[in-house]
Amino acid sequence: MNKQTHPVFWLLSPTYKLAERNKMRLLESENGKELVTEEIKRYNSYYLKITLTLALLAGMFFNQNYYHQECFKYLGYLVCFLFGWLIFFSRAFEIFKAFLDDAVEKLNGSQSSSNLSYGDRLRLAFNSYIELMVGFGVLYYVLPSECFKGSITPFSFSNIIEAIYFSGITMATVGYGDVSPAHWLTQALVVFQVFCGLTLALVSFTVYTTLALSETLSSKP
Repeated sequence: MNKQTHPVFWLLSPTYKLAERNKMRLLESENGKELVTEEIKRYNSYYLKITLTLALLAGMFFNQNYYHQECFKYLGYLVCFLFGWLIFFSRAFEIFKAFLDDAVEKLNGSQSSSNLSYGDRLRLAFNSYIELMVGFGVLYYVLPSECFKGSITPFSFSNIIEAIYFSGITMATVGYGDVSPAHWLTQALVVFQVFCGLTLALVSFTVYTTLALSETLSSKP
């Protein structure tokens, strides 16, 4: 949507407000829509690469034993909070709101602020789904083991792949029960992740595919 959101969104999602401000600036240009289209694609690819890089770094260097050292314990909690809010929560909220607003625009027949095709939108939604799955996996991996329970409590993910696996089945709402959140913080994160995942899978994919097929059929003689 082309209307600016409330300033409170700077607290909920700084990345969303930065993207919104940049979009408003680009729309004032002569070829505004084309510039916004390219910028959306670039940002989508950029954030996905950052998330995959963070997953690689976390898998190589992070160790839960850091929390057992008193000098690093509370510093680790603070880093996790800032890391999770600034990078993953903010970005997840941005993805959720951007795709939901875009789907509502398409259903209402409103004019879009970009020239993205339905194929482009599906590709962006798929990239964002992977980004959320890996990103939340990284966040779960670096959270203290007290936040989860499994065959033993507290539960610690043995590697980054196991954390991303838990994130993936959470987004798919499968829930095998081998790992589950044991703290209100991780319970809230799981609910938020499912909410974002359902928005992408059910709202975006369904709306884009349905409208694209509808336009294709209506254009046939």
